[in-house]
Amino acid sequence: MTTALAVIPARYASRRFPGKPLAPILGRPMIAWVVEAARRAERVDRVLVATDDERIVRAARAAGAETRLTRSDHATGTDRVAEAVRGETADVILNLQGDEPMLRPQSVDRLVAAFDDPEVRMATLGVRGVTEADRLDPMKAKIVVNARGDALYFSRAPIPYRHLGSGVAELGADGIEEEAWRHVGSYGFRPEVLADLVGRPRGGLEAIEDLEQLRALESGWSIRVVEIEDEPICVDVPQDVGHVETVLRSRGEGVLR
Repeated sequence: MTTALAVIPARYASRRFPGKPLAPILGRPMIAWVVEAARRAERVDRVLVATDDERIVRAARAAGAETRLTRSDHATGTDRVAEAVRGETADVILNLQGDEPMLRPQSVDRLVAAFDDPEVRMATLGVRGVTEADRLDPMKAKIVVNARGDALYFSRAPIPYRHLGSGVAELGADGIEEEAWRHVGSYGFRPEVLADLVGRPRGGLEAIEDLEQLRALESGWSIRVVEIEDEPICVDVPQDVGHVETVLRSRGEGVLR
């Protein structure tokens, strides 16, 4: 059975939320919630936090994770993950977002399980169906997926375009675009794919959209989209912490399976 090394990239100097990985959520630093989700996943062998700050190292170790100090100038989390796993051996390397404290262990397991298919080289999480508000929101990445379950494209734009002139119905404010998926930014890689990707320059579509996964598509790699039902709330700004705490209280404190 395929198992994985889960890596959580976490930098201190977030432009919109400095010190974000250490932000307290119900009395625990945010990074601890993500570490717990990874540690409770049945198909994860080890959990590693990759960071550029000793304060995050201390919090991650207190939560039960291994740690690696990395450079502070990485352009993406994937580049930070690649530095952290040099010399490591694993079937699959996971890049779990450090700002998604509501990530569930079973979602992590589903991501690893995608690699039971030997043809899968890279995978990511997604929620099927996008509200019209999210489809129009450039801060939320959308995916269109082929019949095989692989991503055709990721975009901040409202994809797919609804050509009303061809008879497609207008969605309306409460509509759901069933042909689009909401991207959840955790990834899995075969080690050789990760090494290949970080050796390629950032440019083209990735630079235009500011979406790192487009580097893989432009390089010719397929990305399997793994469906999950519950979209974790991403903490982008300090105001998001209160929203997350409210939801966690409604479910009962702690990571739920």
